[in-house]
Amino acid sequence: MSAKKAFVFLLLLLGLTATAVTYAWEPVPVSEDPLVRMPGTQPEQNVYLPNSDQCYNCHGDYDPVVEPWRNWSGSMMAQALRDFLFWPATTVAAQDAVWAVGGPNATDICLRCHTPIGWLGGRSDPTNGSLLSDADFDAVQCTFCHRMYDPFFDTTYAGTREGDDWSGYWDETDASDMPSSAAAWETYLQDSVEAAHITLFNGQSFFVNNQPPAGYIENGGGQYFVSDQNLRRASFADAEANHGMLYSRYHKSKYFCSTCHDVSNPVLLNLNANPQEPLPSETVPAYSYYHVERTFSEFMLSAYGQAGGAPGVGPFAPEIFDTSHPGDVIASCQDCHLRDMPGKGADKNGAVLRPVESVEHPQSGVPQHDLTGGNMWVPAILASTVPGSPNYDSVNDALLNQGPELLTLDLNAGLGLDPDALLAGVARAQQNLHDAAGITDFLYEPGSGEVSFRLQNQTGHKLLSGFPEGRRMFVNIRAYVGEALLWEVNPYDETVGTLKGLPPAYSPDSPPLAEHEFYVDALVYEVHLSSDLTGEEKTFHVALSTHRDKDNRIPPRGFLIDEAAARLVDPAWMGSSAPDYFTAAEYAGGYDAVTLSDYGIALPGADRVEVYLYYQTTSREYVTFLRDEINGTGNLTLWNPPPSGEPEAYIAQTDPFFAQLAAWGDTVWQLWEHNRDLPGAAPVFMVGASWQLVQDDGYAVQYDGWRGGEDADAFGGGFRAADAAGQWIVYRATQPSNYVTLLVCRGPDQGLAYPLIDGQFQGILDLYAPTAGCQEAVTYTGLTPTPHTVVVLASGLGNPHATGSEVRLDGFGSGGGVVDDDSPAVIYGSWSGMELPQASGGTLRMATRANAGITFNVTGDRVVWLSAFCPVCGEAALYVDDVYQATVDTYSPTWLFQQSVVVADLPPGAHSIEIRATGTKNPASAGTLVVFDGFASVP
Repeated sequence: MSAKKAFVFLLLLLGLTATAVTYAWEPVPVSEDPLVRMPGTQPEQNVYLPNSDQCYNCHGDYDPVVEPWRNWSGSMMAQALRDFLFWPATTVAAQDAVWAVGGPNATDICLRCHTPIGWLGGRSDPTNGSLLSDADFDAVQCTFCHRMYDPFFDTTYAGTREGDDWSGYWDETDASDMPSSAAAWETYLQDSVEAAHITLFNGQSFFVNNQPPAGYIENGGGQYFVSDQNLRRASFADAEANHGMLYSRYHKSKYFCSTCHDVSNPVLLNLNANPQEPLPSETVPAYSYYHVERTFSEFMLSAYGQAGGAPGVGPFAPEIFDTSHPGDVIASCQDCHLRDMPGKGADKNGAVLRPVESVEHPQSGVPQHDLTGGNMWVPAILASTVPGSPNYDSVNDALLNQGPELLTLDLNAGLGLDPDALLAGVARAQQNLHDAAGITDFLYEPGSGEVSFRLQNQTGHKLLSGFPEGRRMFVNIRAYVGEALLWEVNPYDETVGTLKGLPPAYSPDSPPLAEHEFYVDALVYEVHLSSDLTGEEKTFHVALSTHRDKDNRIPPRGFLIDEAAARLVDPAWMGSSAPDYFTAAEYAGGYDAVTLSDYGIALPGADRVEVYLYYQTTSREYVTFLRDEINGTGNLTLWNPPPSGEPEAYIAQTDPFFAQLAAWGDTVWQLWEHNRDLPGAAPVFMVGASWQLVQDDGYAVQYDGWRGGEDADAFGGGFRAADAAGQWIVYRATQPSNYVTLLVCRGPDQGLAYPLIDGQFQGILDLYAPTAGCQEAVTYTGLTPTPHTVVVLASGLGNPHATGSEVRLDGFGSGGGVVDDDSPAVIYGSWSGMELPQASGGTLRMATRANAGITFNVTGDRVVWLSAFCPVCGEAALYVDDVYQATVDTYSPTWLFQQSVVVADLPPGAHSIEIRATGTKNPASAGTLVVFDGFASVP
């Protein structure tokens, strides 16, 4: 908000302090509190939503890849109220709200999206969650989403809101006996009936002639509209079911996801508003005030959010990634997070096999209810609380099962936890993180020490996105000579559990940097909120934040920066809006072009440079904040006396309202300390690239007629030289790269060379220079990212100024994706890693997607594949030297680790072994998981 508005608000708070005559806050029912009122269906309308267990009968246990049930139950949507970071954050927000405005109802904003069935049922008031029970803990469940209706149904139906390309964008043919247009009209009529029940806080009708208020153009911030009719709504007009249905364009609309993924704080907006008039939160879109998170706005300003969508990049490119839109473009959130899959949406005989059996929607598959982001940490820990889970942990079990009387959280309420589904969700989240980013144009110059590369955002929103507190993504750069670490940028201290070199005021526990280390804040991608209320430039008090101090997250492709400020998604740097933080080319391409010298850093003299991108769901700094704010100890940030007139700022340990929340301070800290080495708290590898310099006499270099020479200025102290026409030198790279570097020597006696890359002549390379020098990089970019073969021919010629025709080569360099065989962060195709103590070496890799393959080379006549057998394990095909050998069934009714699958009677010698997930399974299995835990060969 503006400085003037902040000043006026602070004056108001100071006025409250001066005039208050009571010191105990009085509860206000949420239904009577204008500060938290937002448009949509209200609890007092008594909308009843059936529990999700009814949906399992038809939508579960028939196809774990496609079926809605299993994927949803392993997602954070199903676990939003079991999220053990949510509850301490809610506790802090309640305490903050009492401090600022004299009541805790700000947490109503949190509960309405994390337990909509509880909120609509009136059990989220009081807003400490003490009345929540049973199915409320199933969070964002089936009937909630499938009973939602479009508040902009009138313009959507008319085709003026999201377009009228019925056959293309909407995938409607009207050619079946259940035409979409007729079904959409039936839904429109029902929507108009529903809309008549929606009122403003002052009792007036929200809709007039089926239109919401003129300035209200999006329903973000948890403003959902839910039907009181037990008719399930979804995206197919030709579906058949045993329950009532309505065809809903809304469910395939990009606007559907804005409901809970464009979050703002109405408390600060509605303060001092006249409740007799329409409230500010009822007349403007949520994106326009008090930023909490903006994933949907980020998408709307991307190329994908524009009319017709746009082709994806990387693993989402049209030739790889299928959608229901023409040209396989990406045009909605659902294209990635509920992607089209071939299969049936239910286990009944009448269920349509999509897309092949659908005349009405011929391009649309079954929406895979993946619903996954990048959170690996929370679902893995939730799974670990279940005895019998492959990652069971008694400490986590004890911490999270203290009971609702201490934590409000009840892990046994509702459907409970399915550890296999949760761990499958962990694997999907890791795959998402791997797919989210790419590194291109990686260059290193050993002489100057310059490092440059592009970080490509391959998602449809900012990278990273979602709830800002504690989440971060950072670049780590390491430069080596041999195996010795020469330089490091943004080092992470695993012992302490945070980045080194963070400002002490922000992170007192952050270790200092060593002489060879650098911290670059611009290469830590994150949001820091700021609060005029607490006076903090950087704050974790999300309920008290007034603006952003830092937001340098990478924009998606085609980002409309001129429209970003209106949605509060413009970059921010040092407390101010920074629309020029990225260039026009970076906004258009969706990347961050990194040049290390821009930060005054050079890394000279290395023969190997590695760049890694890491992601953290939460940080030591955030968990420390939660602990201290709830316990009222440590580095406290609220001042006394509170602006609301209360006698004390920190009341979570003494006020009865917090009786079932007070233990979260110690609990969340103990959970982090015990699990800080798990991916998510520990940095998760997303993508990497490396630059490797190969000396002129390296094993990968072959030469004919080139002689060796010594020069102290040359890399490694030597070079290779030739002066006769036709003498050649060959370098064969082993890693894929989109560039190649020649390290050359120049001088007055140096001549002309003819470089070829993969047989293509690159032009004459003139090595003449008035003064001699080595280790000069000549780089050829824009290559196909494959391993390249480089040939340099001596010409026997020199330019007119040269005194000779000698050609001296000092080395070769190329870059490629980093592959670490021992790291669980490695992903081979669609195989993702996981840490498990029962696995060989503590790690394993797994895949569920058909044709996901992993290949390794062995020497001998016998090879052992180390696997795991389990209740959700499927079948894998074995290939030796590209020849099919057998299909292996890895199903077992219980989890069995380090199981040997032996391939014998091979011809002596070297072999290539491939294990390929088939996507098929034993009928007794509940899944198609295939596990790779290692291999051994017998020579």
